[in-house]
Amino acid sequence: MIGLKEGNCGRILFVCIFLIVMLICSSQAITTKDLLTAGNAKNSGAMASIAGSMNQPPIAKSLTPDVEGPLTAGSSVTWTGFAYDPEGDKLLYQFWINGPMTGNAWKPMTNWDVNNSWNWTTSPLDTGTNIIEVRVRDERHEGPWGHDSHISAEYGIINLAGAGGGSRLNLKPTILSVKSDRKSPQYRGTKVTWTAKASDPDKDTILFQFVLKGPSTEEQWLPMTNWTTSNVWTWDTGTSRAGAYMIDVWVRDGYHADTEYYDASMMTPFVVMQKAIIL
Repeated sequence: MIGLKEGNCGRILFVCIFLIVMLICSSQAITTKDLLTAGNAKNSGAMASIAGSMNQPPIAKSLTPDVEGPLTAGSSVTWTGFAYDPEGDKLLYQFWINGPMTGNAWKPMTNWDVNNSWNWTTSPLDTGTNIIEVRVRDERHEGPWGHDSHISAEYGIINLAGAGGGSRLNLKPTILSVKSDRKSPQYRGTKVTWTAKASDPDKDTILFQFVLKGPSTEEQWLPMTNWTTSNVWTWDTGTSRAGAYMIDVWVRDGYHADTEYYDASMMTPFVVMQKAIIL
């Protein structure tokens, strides 16, 4: 009986040890599977992140007009830009111009849009060399204030009705008034805003330029602004020396004088005083 009991105990002990080993192996198998699943999920997320960061910006390929230049002022020309995006993302286009009308500074002609064409109606104020540019972005890189790529092209505008042309009757603009928001004299450091009013018999667009002469310009006429449609200029006298000045406003409509001269002008004197230094 004692031997039988010992045999039973041995079998029971063996069964218990077997069950414990199976339980441990089963537990390890589940843990390994979980680890593999978690690892795969982590790798998938990392790959997706890498794929997202690898998005390539678009490339501006071409910018073409529907009419070859140079073109006569008053005519219209349609510009078409083409760009390529490696991922086929939606592209936005914006057209800019740099030329006589903008004072040879960059100015946007359109907002950001999916439309890749822009119709430019020229005027005598565009006479000369213009640079047209199309800027492109896919909204995955640069914001609205920037662009991913751009391409530009030069385009000439000729004015057959300009000075000496005589091909059409056009009257020159005239200046009606030039006024400042502060009376002369003023102490140095005062900001003085000048406003000019002009009229054109033909209702042409009028360009203004403010010119200054005095101690700070070595008594030479120096332009304070580019040619612009704005008829307002603010003079910070803090950047000027004390003394007597002349402010001259030039206007033109593009049908007569070129950028180096004007159709009409009006001068106004102004005195800048130096504040006394108390010791």
